[in-house]
Amino acid sequence: MRALLCVVFIVSINLCMGDTVVPAINQKLREGVSERIGNFSIELLYYTTRLQERNTNLIISPVTVWTILAVISEGAEGNTQKEICGAIRTTPKLQTIIRNDFRNIAQYLQVNTSTVELKKLNIMFINKKNVKEDFIERVKFYDTSALTLNFSDSNVLNKINSAVSAFTNNKIMKLVEADDLANSEMILTSALYFKGKWKVPFNTSSTTQLPFYNSAGKEIGKVNMMYNRYSYPFASIKQFQAKVIEIPYGKENRLSMLIMLPNEGVSLEDMFQKFGNTSLDVIFEELKKSVENFSEDEVDLLLPRFKIESKIEMTETLETMDIRDLFDQAKANLPGISNLPLFVSKVIHKAVIEVSESGTEAAAVTASEFSNRIGIIRFEANRPFCYMIIEKTTNVITFGGFYKEPSLY
Repeated sequence: MRALLCVVFIVSINLCMGDTVVPAINQKLREGVSERIGNFSIELLYYTTRLQERNTNLIISPVTVWTILAVISEGAEGNTQKEICGAIRTTPKLQTIIRNDFRNIAQYLQVNTSTVELKKLNIMFINKKNVKEDFIERVKFYDTSALTLNFSDSNVLNKINSAVSAFTNNKIMKLVEADDLANSEMILTSALYFKGKWKVPFNTSSTTQLPFYNSAGKEIGKVNMMYNRYSYPFASIKQFQAKVIEIPYGKENRLSMLIMLPNEGVSLEDMFQKFGNTSLDVIFEELKKSVENFSEDEVDLLLPRFKIESKIEMTETLETMDIRDLFDQAKANLPGISNLPLFVSKVIHKAVIEVSESGTEAAAVTASEFSNRIGIIRFEANRPFCYMIIEKTTNVITFGGFYKEPSLY
């Protein structure tokens, strides 16, 4: 019987009041690995939500998924490597460039200021010493460290879960189950934690219960709708029939939440499918034009207060993205990781996001419509929408998801 490789992704976001310094744009980073991660992220979000039950809310961290797959590709060969590299937009010939570029990006995924905290943790939990030393050295390029444990030890489950819980400020208490350790030789974890204060916090006294509608305009429930008036960057982009607003975090302007709201009568799925052909650079360019041309214009923003928890077994999503041999006991080819025959038994992704008044704990030609901006613009997220938290120096999508099912949080 082949030994199992269990892959786990963990994410916690705590969005909580707010403090502008514009981040320095590194175009080289945006055009290199960051662009590859971005393309992968959009595809991952699209297929993950398609495979969920209809009208299910979603939160995932695409960059943690990309990182783990890049780590596995370092020990893969043959068709297994080809499939992984195809999905994450790399090739074995570019491995050295990818490693160096990722190391440059990784430094921007660490922020610790008075208003924003972003931190990451990548660890391989190894059973005894059954992983090759040169593989442990190679994955250091992805800021991943190794910790050797005895998986037969009755306390090992508690050790792993305690480490995860401490890192996520107790947002994710129990990640690994006893069954996950059975016959496993290695557990790969990639964790990202974000806590950010809005640059301009919402006033809690303005929050009120309002209806939430589906894409067809039918009321499907109520939400606690937050309200704020501010000169938010805003654009209406014809290409994917949606309005986009940028809500900045903190005084450094390093991270922002993008809300993409389909036009009335346009489904979230149709909008996001069109977005797949549009880079984030294009969206930020349109938002930049908005600021330059309408810097004094204010926007009335209405956004639901919400909390989403997702625990997803992502094997089916990745198979839809043409990664198949990795999960096949007879076909997986991972000789660079261990002398033992390995395959990936499961891919677990667990994530939590809370959005409140104080903050968050956690190309074709594009046409924009600005000509009719007279008076106060109203951006009311009262129907299904997509949200993404972006690290703006690199354009990396740290977190993303969909809000479809209303609740009174």
